[in-house]
Amino acid sequence: MKLIEGYNWVYTTHVFLVAPLLLLVPLAYLYKEKYKLSESLIKSLMYLLIGFGVTVFLYHGNKLRKIVM
Repeated sequence: MKLIEGYNWVYTTHVFLVAPLLLLVPLAYLYKEKYKLSESLIKSLMYLLIGFGVTVFLYHGNKLRKIVM
């Protein structure tokens, strides 16, 4: 499957997981009263987004370290 071969898995992760999450968190916050979304759901989405941010930082930081050194 070409979506996960080589470096394509990074692009696939960004397109199918990270980008929708970046859209979902602010939309959930904006429409929490209209759709009766709980604060714990919004906090969970935020923690998931923080987790993705840390993972991306560590992954790309490691790639950069390998290139520089």
